[in-house]
Amino acid sequence: MLTPQELLEIVETMYPLLDDLNTWITRDLIKRLMARLERGDSFTFGASDKWKLQLYQEAAGHYEALTEEIQKWTKKSDAEVAAIFEDAGIRAWAYDDAFYVAQGLESVPLLKSESLMKILVDTYQRTNGEIHNFTRTTAQASEQRFMRVCDEAHLKVVTGAQSYAAAVADAVAELSEKQAVVRYPSGHVDTIETAVLRCVRTGTAQASGEMSLRGMEERGWDVILVSAHLGARYGDGGENAGNHAWWQGKHYSKNGATPDLPLFSVTGYGTGEGLCGWNCRHSFGPGTVGHNPYDGFDAEENKKAYDLSQQQRTMERAIRHSKTKLLGLKTAIDNCSDPEAKAKLQEDYDKTAVQLTQQNKAYNQFCKDNDLKRYDDRVRAAKWSREEAAKAAATAGKVSRFKDKVMEAGQTSTGVQIRDVETHIYTRSVQRGLNAGHVTEALTKPLGLGKIRSDRSQQFIGEHATVAINVDTGKVITCWPTSSKKVEKLKGGK
Repeated sequence: MLTPQELLEIVETMYPLLDDLNTWITRDLIKRLMARLERGDSFTFGASDKWKLQLYQEAAGHYEALTEEIQKWTKKSDAEVAAIFEDAGIRAWAYDDAFYVAQGLESVPLLKSESLMKILVDTYQRTNGEIHNFTRTTAQASEQRFMRVCDEAHLKVVTGAQSYAAAVADAVAELSEKQAVVRYPSGHVDTIETAVLRCVRTGTAQASGEMSLRGMEERGWDVILVSAHLGARYGDGGENAGNHAWWQGKHYSKNGATPDLPLFSVTGYGTGEGLCGWNCRHSFGPGTVGHNPYDGFDAEENKKAYDLSQQQRTMERAIRHSKTKLLGLKTAIDNCSDPEAKAKLQEDYDKTAVQLTQQNKAYNQFCKDNDLKRYDDRVRAAKWSREEAAKAAATAGKVSRFKDKVMEAGQTSTGVQIRDVETHIYTRSVQRGLNAGHVTEALTKPLGLGKIRSDRSQQFIGEHATVAINVDTGKVITCWPTSSKKVEKLKGGK
């Protein structure tokens, strides 16, 4: 029997491996994307055989490289999963064996029980086989995804539907914002992270459960104790297998030999939604009526804990996603030779860096406010070095200082309160040789004013910059350098 906390933390060591694979895929896709979408005859050749041939060659190159990378990854994964199962098996049986010894029965070490070891090995092999199947479908899905994104970007440009810079930025966003996926025979799609972590956690829970049942069979033991934890899922709230909060922390009869106890089957053991099913953190082992360490769980408290845990997981996924996206954008920037496209990618990088800073701050505050443990492993991203973290933090700091300086101006010359500044204005200002002083100068001491437009924006024309602000919300929308001719004209008109 494993504790809920052990089942929660037992797969933590898989996160770095999964992040490493996801990051490799993202970077390889983006490198190939930038190479395929570089300007040149082949790019502007329309939907020609030449374009298609080169696209197929590049996609095949990604598939072959990813297949090779997956082979390396599965070797590491196999070793990690084996270690997880070994640890889980030892812990689970140690609890059961100690219970039987306390009841006056003989101790049977795990390594000396052929039947228990067979369960552990069989479950490990089945779990590993599923992971290998997942990764095989991932390579094919990634190849198809690359071809689709490249084709869409190419079509947008050659038909004039979108500028080259915008099409490249959209394509990079598509590849950096979505994880590699696993496609099941049913057609269902999961991220590879979700699929693998669920598979390992479920596999270890099932191994623990089957070992407990075998131990009970060999000793003729009927009473089963199911573990409990705050934050158990509650499904539709009914008395069914999907409501883990309903059946957790109770005694059951394995085969009806203890008539005062409900049958173990009501927990849904052996089904995906029930005990030891998908991502379930419950386990079970032999128990004795009258002794239940899990008595006293409050339903409302459990619901609150579950909802908080779901919010925490959502925030953790968002942080890892932002880190991977930044790595993808950095790869795109480093491999981009077109100035306009590079500027747009840098703008996206700066915006995401600010977002990551805000996400980290919100996550830390959320954990503090709700007395939750911060799980560093769950917000870590592969290849996210101190250098990358420092670069993102520095960018976010510069953007924040820029915004603060603009907002310190208080209000425009027309009395509009300056309440917010779009993040991309910092990037565009840097790219166009402007600074926060130029923006505030335009807002507070303009040479001229534009008319208030239908979208409620108004231009403030300064000596160095022209700035647009929404007069209702007070949000600074964009800016660009004021032309020398316009400055001369406005000054001459005074």
